[in-house]
Amino acid sequence: MGYFTIKSKKKLSDLPVGEKIDESDFASITPDGTFVQLEYKEEDEKIEPYKVKPGIWSMQKTMVGMKLEPTSFTEDKILSEFIHTQNISDKINCFFTRLHIYKKHGIEVPKRALLMYGPPGTGKTSSALKVAKDYIVDGKTACLMWQTDKIDPYEVKDFFKSFEYVGVDKIILIMEDIGGAEMDQVRVKSTSSLLSLLDNQEKAFKIATFILATTNHPENFLGSLTNRPGRFDDKVEVGFPDGKARRKLLEFFLGDVKNDEALNLIEDKKYAEFSPAHLKEAIIRGDLYDLKLTDAINQIQKEIDLFKKSFEKTKTKLGISTDYDD
Repeated sequence: MGYFTIKSKKKLSDLPVGEKIDESDFASITPDGTFVQLEYKEEDEKIEPYKVKPGIWSMQKTMVGMKLEPTSFTEDKILSEFIHTQNISDKINCFFTRLHIYKKHGIEVPKRALLMYGPPGTGKTSSALKVAKDYIVDGKTACLMWQTDKIDPYEVKDFFKSFEYVGVDKIILIMEDIGGAEMDQVRVKSTSSLLSLLDNQEKAFKIATFILATTNHPENFLGSLTNRPGRFDDKVEVGFPDGKARRKLLEFFLGDVKNDEALNLIEDKKYAEFSPAHLKEAIIRGDLYDLKLTDAINQIQKEIDLFKKSFEKTKTKLGISTDYDD
């Protein structure tokens, strides 16, 4: 609800001919010949505080607004063996243990963001979750998971502004698949609400906040988003495993099953674009369709090649280029 205030009030008979009157959307003349201008003002909204406690929470949008749902995830043994998160952990530790540096440089509420990029299935989200799980054991950290394809930045910004922290002194915000999971043929625009959130223009972040974002194709974003410190300060590439790592992964997935033929095959550079997800699918596919594991691996490689060719043809047909100017 809003209200009107009187912007100006003048007796028309007292005004000289030709005098200018300020423009107003709301004006009237009273019976006694007074010209009255009104100004509409929004009543200050009272935001009901939303209590945030330590733990891992998933942001959910409901018919009546936003809420946090407690969530958990099963730690895959592969994470500790093959997905190395030391680089990410080191950066987060530096941030949370040196918050005084931000105060020194006049930043009242410290905020830092890291963008993890790389092909689908290479463990970006898993890395973020593992790091977050390590942090919440201190009982003072809230990890919030944001599925960016389901909730808009302006909604997240308004939600954060309503937070009241209970026993929480730091936030880790995980932004999953920023810009979408498949963006090869589309350049993503940096929406003003997302930039505003990352810049913390409206002071949505009230306590020390570290943002972990993941994307499959950073080259499709505008430079104002990915190449602008203060929005995404650090970038970490999470790529495909190399030949030796692929062998170890496949060996891990096979468990007690011995298959030297497949293990030797997977080290070949031909399979350089195999992610952990591809390797797991090869084993499942082999069991499901009674295929030799080597045949399942080659079948998946053929699909990767066919998709790439098909995409290149579509790109040419539509005149799409991945070379963009900022």
